[in-house]
Amino acid sequence: MSYMSEATRIHSLKRPAIERMLRIHQALKRGGHPNCTKLSRELEVSTKTISRDIDFMRDRMQMPIEYDAVKHGYYYTREVESMPTIDISEGELLALSIAQKSLDLYKGTPFEKPLSNAINKLAASLPLNITSNLEQLSETISFHHGSQSNVDESVLKAITQAAIEKKTISFDYKKPSQDHPTQRNLAPYHIANYIGKWYLIGHDFDRNAVRTFLLSRAEKVITNKAKFSIPDDFSANEYLWNSFGIHTAQGNTEVIIDFSPSIAGYIQENNWHPTQQIERLANGWVRLTFHLERPQDIVQWVISWGEQAKLIKPQNLQKDVTAAAKRILAHYA
Repeated sequence: MSYMSEATRIHSLKRPAIERMLRIHQALKRGGHPNCTKLSRELEVSTKTISRDIDFMRDRMQMPIEYDAVKHGYYYTREVESMPTIDISEGELLALSIAQKSLDLYKGTPFEKPLSNAINKLAASLPLNITSNLEQLSETISFHHGSQSNVDESVLKAITQAAIEKKTISFDYKKPSQDHPTQRNLAPYHIANYIGKWYLIGHDFDRNAVRTFLLSRAEKVITNKAKFSIPDDFSANEYLWNSFGIHTAQGNTEVIIDFSPSIAGYIQENNWHPTQQIERLANGWVRLTFHLERPQDIVQWVISWGEQAKLIKPQNLQKDVTAAAKRILAHYA
């Protein structure tokens, strides 16, 4: 019986060679002089395949394997503790388990199957005890992402391929406030997954500016023959870091928000933005300061904290917070 569960080998119907060799290694360690016929039955492959695996283990991996003509089977000429496959630390094992569990983020995307295959192959190359620990860790750790948007797999795949090949694209895009979609013509610079949602950042030719698009709103993608180059001064990391959330625009504004003592500890223990600075005030409140290129993004976030948060800067957005609060009150008047 295979030592790897069916869940661990989701997309692998044929056992890779490294897994067969691990099984052969375990059989040799147990003794009993297994031969090609017995091993081929257990591993469901031909005797020639087993013979090639053993030759590889002996000649290329320098493992001490000999054949006993009297007992008609193979054996180790000296003790072998483990097969020279992958030396993995506890921290690396934990990282592999986290990577395996985080695959849920990519379900329904073009990345799901190749990522799963890659992790499964890596897991298959681990010794038996390591694989068992990996499965135990997988049951211990879980990921819970935010609400995910329903992006069409063909849309994500087409745009990803166009971004890799540096080809321009055209697609229909419909905002929630629109009755009908409009065509957008774009140079796709970067694709980002933010809290379970897929976004495209690119140069909008019709607006002559960099724009951000939620891919669940895109359809009918056409990849054009025209090629493009990403400007030297464009950085996806800087573009995203200067925003609160995923959307951004030109400008550079200091944002200051004060939070009440009841949630001060929670504010201090989280990283809200790469540019953040946190200061404890004399009255027990804490002050969160950071810089955005689109400060309008912060209005809804401030409102979500209710009376626990007070927007200090930029002052021109205070009226937006006030207006939004009045609209909320009007619902209950």
